[in-house]
Amino acid sequence: MEVKLYFRMLQRSWWIIVITTLTAVIAALVASYFTPPTYRATSRFIVSPSPSLITGGSNLLNSLSTLDKRSIITTYAEILNSERIYTETINLLQIKNVNLANYKFNAVALPDANIIEFSVTGPDRETVFTLANGIGQHAVEYVHSLYQVYDMSVLDPASPPTTPISPQPVRSAGVAVVVGLALGIVLALIREMVRTPIENFVRQRNLDDTSLALNRKAFEQQLSEIAFASPQDFSLCVVHLNGLSEYVHVLPQSTLQRVFRGVTQVLKNQLRGNDIVGRWSELDFIVLLSETPGNAAMNTMERVRLALSYPVTIDVSGEDLLLDPQIGIAEYRIGDTAQTMIKNIEWALDVAKKNNGMYLLKATQAI
Repeated sequence: MEVKLYFRMLQRSWWIIVITTLTAVIAALVASYFTPPTYRATSRFIVSPSPSLITGGSNLLNSLSTLDKRSIITTYAEILNSERIYTETINLLQIKNVNLANYKFNAVALPDANIIEFSVTGPDRETVFTLANGIGQHAVEYVHSLYQVYDMSVLDPASPPTTPISPQPVRSAGVAVVVGLALGIVLALIREMVRTPIENFVRQRNLDDTSLALNRKAFEQQLSEIAFASPQDFSLCVVHLNGLSEYVHVLPQSTLQRVFRGVTQVLKNQLRGNDIVGRWSELDFIVLLSETPGNAAMNTMERVRLALSYPVTIDVSGEDLLLDPQIGIAEYRIGDTAQTMIKNIEWALDVAKKNNGMYLLKATQAI
């Protein structure tokens, strides 16, 4: 159930997801376009016992056993990472007119192998290639002069990189799609969660607490905005619950609430979805029948009158109460305003009360 609810929320705010995703993709592509390329050159080195110092099988086994402790491999990797080796290599290579602050280097001892991987990254492909091989060669020479038991030699020299490691517009766009979708979904859900309480608050503010029909102010606003926005045939009806006149100030609030909410439900059940029901006064309900001329309104409200004629059981005493509905109907006439329509239904209700039933004020009649 919750999954369906979230799905409907996303359906209502789908445009947020689309805009967020497109924005993320465009931002990623623009950033890729203006970001300078970065290249990486990588070389590999192997560490092994020096053949010149191993004269027997026992020495070879001892050397390999020591090499398995990883301390030698880690030490040689740190030599490659040394600032001293880096500085001496720069001086030896005599690299000029290059901002070396944009170049980074890193050596890593590969797990479960006597291999060291050394890489240099920076904005110029030739410079990273030169640095990777230059620093590596200088480190090998330094190791040979310092350690005589274990050798470090070049396994795979660096090659000039052909493509940058960044930016990669296609990959960036793919990541942006995923991030944009995730962010868009979150924003859409937040919007719906924020909007729903606001809509509920507005809806509750427009409802009569006792009957849950529209209150008089909200109904008058609906009457002005909907009925007279594009005037067509419609009828305005008022339902007076004459049988409650002696009980409205006697019955408990909970009982009145149950009765009035029952009346609201009966009205909604007998009417169409585009008709509007409101609480007009203490004993009166008001109904706007959209696109309904007077004769059709008479038929509709007759059904309402019959539905409301069944006795209602009072939960306090257990006795039955007849609501005795009396209904006044006013048919829209060209030139009518909300005020004149209200005046017409009040007049029609007065006639209905005198006749103890229902009365229609047709558009051809005058008060």
